[in-house]
Amino acid sequence: MKKLYTKKTFANTISLQLLVFAVLLLSTIFEGYSQVRVPFAPRTSTNTPVQTVYNVKGDFTMIGNTNLTLVNYSNNGGNNADMRYVDVDSDLNTWNSSSSTLNFSKENNAIPECSNIIYAGLYWTGRAGSDLTFSVTKDGVTKEFDKRKISIKGPASGAYTEFSANANDIYYPSNTDGDMYSAYTEITQYVQQNGIGEYFVADIATIEGNGGSIGYYGGWGMVVVYENSKMNYRDVTVFDGHAFVQGFTTTNFTFDVNGFNTVQNGDVNVKIGLMAGEGDVGVSGDYFEIEQRNSGVFQRLSHAGNTTSNFFNSSIVTGGNTRNPNLQNNTGVDIAMFDLNNAGNVLIDNNQTSTRFRYGSTQDTYIIFNVTFSVDAYIPAVDGILTTTSTSATPPLSPNDSANYAVEIRNKGTEASNNTVITIPVPDNVNPFDLNVTSNVYAPFSTTNIPFYNPSIGSNGAIVWDLGTLPLPSDPNTVLADISFTLTVTTDCSILGSPSFDPNISLNGTISGIGAISNISFSNILLQGYQTSGLCIGEPIPAPSLIAIDYLNYINQPPTASNPAPINVECIDDVPLPDITVVTDEADNSGFPPVVAFVSDTPLSPDACGGIITRTYSVTDDCGNTINVSQTITVSDTIAPIAPIAPTNETYECLTDVPSPSDLTATDNCTGDITVAGVDIIDYANPCNVVITRTWTFTDSCNNTSSVSQTITVIPATVPVVPANAGSTVECLADATQPAAPVVADACGNAITP
Repeated sequence: MKKLYTKKTFANTISLQLLVFAVLLLSTIFEGYSQVRVPFAPRTSTNTPVQTVYNVKGDFTMIGNTNLTLVNYSNNGGNNADMRYVDVDSDLNTWNSSSSTLNFSKENNAIPECSNIIYAGLYWTGRAGSDLTFSVTKDGVTKEFDKRKISIKGPASGAYTEFSANANDIYYPSNTDGDMYSAYTEITQYVQQNGIGEYFVADIATIEGNGGSIGYYGGWGMVVVYENSKMNYRDVTVFDGHAFVQGFTTTNFTFDVNGFNTVQNGDVNVKIGLMAGEGDVGVSGDYFEIEQRNSGVFQRLSHAGNTTSNFFNSSIVTGGNTRNPNLQNNTGVDIAMFDLNNAGNVLIDNNQTSTRFRYGSTQDTYIIFNVTFSVDAYIPAVDGILTTTSTSATPPLSPNDSANYAVEIRNKGTEASNNTVITIPVPDNVNPFDLNVTSNVYAPFSTTNIPFYNPSIGSNGAIVWDLGTLPLPSDPNTVLADISFTLTVTTDCSILGSPSFDPNISLNGTISGIGAISNISFSNILLQGYQTSGLCIGEPIPAPSLIAIDYLNYINQPPTASNPAPINVECIDDVPLPDITVVTDEADNSGFPPVVAFVSDTPLSPDACGGIITRTYSVTDDCGNTINVSQTITVSDTIAPIAPIAPTNETYECLTDVPSPSDLTATDNCTGDITVAGVDIIDYANPCNVVITRTWTFTDSCNNTSSVSQTITVIPATVPVVPANAGSTVECLADATQPAAPVVADACGNAITP
């Protein structure tokens, strides 16, 4: 049953002129205007903050109970006596608690479990001294209470949930107005999750004991607005404020209710609900009245638990639902929900749009903090049935996946509608520029207008189709028009990664217009069709339509890219500068090109003559996911210096004529010093043909070498000259002497031995 109470955005169903209520215009006829501490105003839901009238096929209901009772209970006793906590929940952590069971109407064979909760508000009230917070010690244990805090446990919950009222919801007097406070918080989502059944409310800030002439009291009430397709149309308005009505002042007050639209003909059923505090069963003179058909004449009201002269008398009358405890005297807590006797429409007439209430006292002191009102209403019945026709992938969808939708438009009412417009807000999580909108119209309807995308509506624009006048066909099931469109999940990571990203395509929309005869405005939400099985067969399935999105895998998936091709170079100077274009196949699932950036180079290792540089590039997608790719650059200097042309071979006669080696210079492909070493190798094997091989060796910084050689030949070519002997003359042969050997040298100055 819990799933039936899904959160729903409820659309306004009244004309713009009637959207805003008069702020429950409270005015005194005599004195005492200052007793209205918080002016009564329409209470709206956070889901529909501009919705001041709930126009529903449904109604409202109230539940509530007291959390404080007399020590010596009696049906007629006042709370200016000893009071004790009511505590029924068997929970040792709570000090006061009571319960009441939430039920819905079975009007027109409606099934309560199939009703849809639109709004729920929780009120509580009490008297417990002047402080906003206070402590109570009981049986040696101390507990802190706060007038703005309350705990509730619904039928689907195993434990209490604490709620807090905002500072301005509603009124917390201190040392004035008898210190009687009233508080409010919205609990729509909580009640939607828990559904119908028994609700416990605990730890209202109130005190046990004797509170003097006013006395202590404490209790709570809940207002729930709900819808069920089998029920009649009603306009429901919820008001709250804080009126302190001082006893024995003979004052009265009025407030106006505007903006509803009663049925055009027939009986107008009227229901009213009130919540009040400190009304005493034994003190009369308090009353509550309604104006008869805007005539200025007021009729006093009563219900089964009170009288016209003692309206606020500590009674709880909420349709017979189960309460624990179920007391007749609720000692200061009044919760009333009852139908008014409007036979002959004496109070509220057909086509009436406003009424006035009046309340006052001649004796009793009390506060009023909630008035809820419903009347039989009328609304043009123009329906839009939203369906999901197909999806590009099996849900959950991923970014860039799409869903196709169609809306069929019917007029099931009793009149044509003018100024009919269908508005479909584009969810924030889809691409608004890829909608593929198409439309068709069918007899008896025709229009030349076509749907269009309006970027100025909402946060992401809307599909708008101005249909104009929608006729009333003879068969209410006739499709007068349809519109089809596509929603594609965004690939924008700034949206996908936002903390507020909705992981569902949540599609809703409205059809608005004005009844051609009644002139009543309407704004109906789209439906997803009707239940076809189960307990709630035939019940409408309200939008939004939800399709889950699997976005985490997408935004966390990194881009892809291959390592760039390796590079081989001879010299460190040949290493190219970083170039992101060497990454050629970067890609991402978003379809957007990733950003490539240079990261770093590792140092060349082991040295400049040979080694590897690892160059890293980053590849980053639009979701911020990054991978690195690497390029290997190999440096290997294997090329020897380029030697110069060797000197020409030379021939000399003498070794001494051979010159010293000349200075030769080589060049190299890489920068660095080149060393030169020269070596002469002399071959003396033939002294008459000495060969000198002269070699120059060039060595670069990486020990690559080259060389050139020159051959030098030494060949003596000049015949030595032997000096002539002058001779001598002797007488006798015996006198002749051995001549001295001549000193002979060759052309190179080398001595020659004769």
